[in-house]
Amino acid sequence: MVVPAVFGTVTWWSFFGVGYRVLSVVICLILTAQLAVAVSIGVRPSRDVPWTRVGLVILSMLVACGLARIRQEF
Repeated sequence: MVVPAVFGTVTWWSFFGVGYRVLSVVICLILTAQLAVAVSIGVRPSRDVPWTRVGLVILSMLVACGLARIRQEF
């Protein structure tokens, strides 16, 4: 999800206004943080499921999708 978000932000940067750009950068930051949390789940395995980190991954996906929906209005 990070690669298409960053690629789209860079590619269409000059076509849209400030609001679209700000939301695009925020989406990229959220997805980068989500990737870091997702990698931490695999790198630091534990005996039980790390529900807090799994919840953060799911929450960041939902927030990124919500921001993308809002971004379409710009």
